[in-house]
Amino acid sequence: MNAYLKAKWLITQLVKRYKSHSLSTTSAYMAYYWVLAFFPFIIFIISLLTYTKLPTGIFMEYIADAIPKTLMPVVEETISQFIMHRSTTLLSVGGLVTLWSAGTAVNALIQGIHIAYSSNYIRPFFWARLVAIGYTVLLAVVLILLMVGLVFGNRLGNYVFTLLGMNKGIFMPIWNLVRLIMPFIALVTVVYLFYRIIPRKYLKSKNVWPGVVFTSIGWYLFSLVFSIYVDNYSKYNQLYGSIGSVFILLIWLYGSCTLLLLGAEINAILQDAYIEQINRRFSGKH
Repeated sequence: MNAYLKAKWLITQLVKRYKSHSLSTTSAYMAYYWVLAFFPFIIFIISLLTYTKLPTGIFMEYIADAIPKTLMPVVEETISQFIMHRSTTLLSVGGLVTLWSAGTAVNALIQGIHIAYSSNYIRPFFWARLVAIGYTVLLAVVLILLMVGLVFGNRLGNYVFTLLGMNKGIFMPIWNLVRLIMPFIALVTVVYLFYRIIPRKYLKSKNVWPGVVFTSIGWYLFSLVFSIYVDNYSKYNQLYGSIGSVFILLIWLYGSCTLLLLGAEINAILQDAYIEQINRRFSGKH
């Protein structure tokens, strides 16, 4: 089967699964809870940063790179109001709301991935929520480590290269390049962990990376195109007024959730094809 036929077959299978597995409904469900968790999550991270020496400006810069520009005034206003009225109570409440809402969205993702692999996802309610919250905490930790790496990466590189006696003139430019692509590396790492661990099946790496690459690159392209569309062509603020930004955020999150589920479906299709090929080999069929 040549590349064209393989691509056609994969797209056909993906369309069938999109309909039969109700990816649109699951994506909408996830997006709704991510909207509830979005601002509490940002406020929670900012809260932690304001109690440290890490500058919040860098975090805001990366948020600006990730979300449509139209949303940034709303985000900045919300963050400014929080910093002016910072409190431990708000930090606690923000953390609890984030864990609950984001955990619900992650739980929907977990169920969507299990549906993609046709595996049974039967867990007690509280255990399922605890697992989902664990993945949410993992995401928060990755973001915080990313912040630390971006802020203190230069000092860390100098210290390590001096300790190991390595030539800074050669390795520092490479290290600085790695720091620039750290956000993409973090995204790929989180997506890979989701696709590799959640199915609870033996998966060959070659049947995991296609979905990771599709989701990671697709998310960047989708965010770029959607940002250009919103900044130049959309009329949401004119139609809905001040809540237009909420609709923009909802649509962006819906598209992002759809890409996450599609990546899992691609991996599941390739895994099923791999298993079918093994079964044919052992049964003597060609």
